[in-house]
Amino acid sequence: MIAAAYARYSTERQSENSIDAQLSAINKYCTQEGHSIVSTFVDMAMTGTNTDRPDFQRMISDARAKLFEAVVVYDISRGSRDVCDWFSFRKDMMALNITVLSVAEKLGDISKPNDFLVELINVGLGQHMVLQTREKSIAGVAQKAQQGYFLGGVPPLGYDVSDGRYIINSREADAVRLIFALYAGGESYNTIIDHIAGMGVLGKRGRPIGKNSLHEILKNERYIGVYSWNKRKMKYMGKWAHGEMNPAAVRIVDAIPAIIDIDTWERVQKRMSDNKKNATNVAKTEYLLSGLIECGECGGTFTGKTNRSSRGYVTRYYACNNKYRTHTCTAQNINANDIETAVVAQITNYLQTADFDKIADEIMREYEKSKTARPEEQKELDKLRKELQNCVDSIKSGMMFPELNNEVNRIRIRISELEDILSLPKTQLVSKKAVVERLKKDAANIDRISARQLIKSYVTKINARSDEIVITGGVNMDGCGDAQSTVYTSSDVSLNGCGGGI
Repeated sequence: MIAAAYARYSTERQSENSIDAQLSAINKYCTQEGHSIVSTFVDMAMTGTNTDRPDFQRMISDARAKLFEAVVVYDISRGSRDVCDWFSFRKDMMALNITVLSVAEKLGDISKPNDFLVELINVGLGQHMVLQTREKSIAGVAQKAQQGYFLGGVPPLGYDVSDGRYIINSREADAVRLIFALYAGGESYNTIIDHIAGMGVLGKRGRPIGKNSLHEILKNERYIGVYSWNKRKMKYMGKWAHGEMNPAAVRIVDAIPAIIDIDTWERVQKRMSDNKKNATNVAKTEYLLSGLIECGECGGTFTGKTNRSSRGYVTRYYACNNKYRTHTCTAQNINANDIETAVVAQITNYLQTADFDKIADEIMREYEKSKTARPEEQKELDKLRKELQNCVDSIKSGMMFPELNNEVNRIRIRISELEDILSLPKTQLVSKKAVVERLKKDAANIDRISARQLIKSYVTKINARSDEIVITGGVNMDGCGDAQSTVYTSSDVSLNGCGGGI
């Protein structure tokens, strides 16, 4: 049979040498049984308790493409240590008429009671071993947690780790104290970010400290000496566990050297709690251009913001996210009312003066291109599939040498890359008549169409530069697919006319 070899090792008492041993045993087995290996899949340092493994998933994809007739593993545990995952894999392969073989065990027909029971016992023993190991590992980690040891990850700003214990980083600790003092004193996140930037202090990952980082710092109990571990159930056997509170969590007071005093901590928590309550009482503000404005200065995205003056006046505006979060961009803010009004005015003017037939012709040209997009990639893919079939036919006829195996693997990898490139969703049928009718209908009913609907239907991107705003548009045909092309580009909207910075 034409076969694929699959090997895996986790991190427990195993290494790359384990892969070599598995593949050596698989090659010897296939030689003895008369099978030809055309593909080899390897997952290194990957757990067997779930199937989220890159090469395992590639193997499944190639199996569906019928690139081999059998999958060979060293033993069941290399394929999976989870009963459900293993039998799901077995059923998938059975449906594809692909045989699963093991060097160490004899795998039968899982539709037969005795064969199924034997296989169930084998994979069950593997899962039992994993559960035992996990239980011992958690107990060992929990014991260290009870003693306040650092258990991995990145320590919070203000701390380093020495011999498994938290120690204070004096320079960073000064920055943390300043953050808490300023916030407790009523200062805004913007003011705090500027002060920290002036100190030259960066986050633990070497990036500027932004608003999200400030929030995490101000809520972190470690700064008052409280050690916690496993507060939420984030994962179970490598799979998402919904983040629920964990009743077995460890929380120890005074296990870490404190940086912040209790009085400052409580004032900060009270202010954060009050701000959260106030935020829930504020009506949600609508921003019609969210996600559409691209910063011409740094390439970031503008997001909607609201400014409330001491007299209660509310101003909506758009600001570059990099400027807002980390103060690493100097792009000017844009008054939301002015730019939204200007954009709607541009769309309205366009619909009232445009040549609909010309627009429809342009859209149809783009649409036809989209149906035959990337012809070079498709041509290469067709050629490679023929070459792969020729290689497989050669192997079936008895030709077997290392260079042929290498060529098969090269072709298979390139085919996978091309299939990813070409795997775009199919566009629904669009006609020129439908485009023209849609444009005429919107032009005739322009006064009755909401600003939100106009923007959704006709704006694809807005580039905000230092002296102008460039609007790129298209026509969203709703149920007829998204037949978009650049049907207008406007640079008539000046930033100065849209209000200055907030």
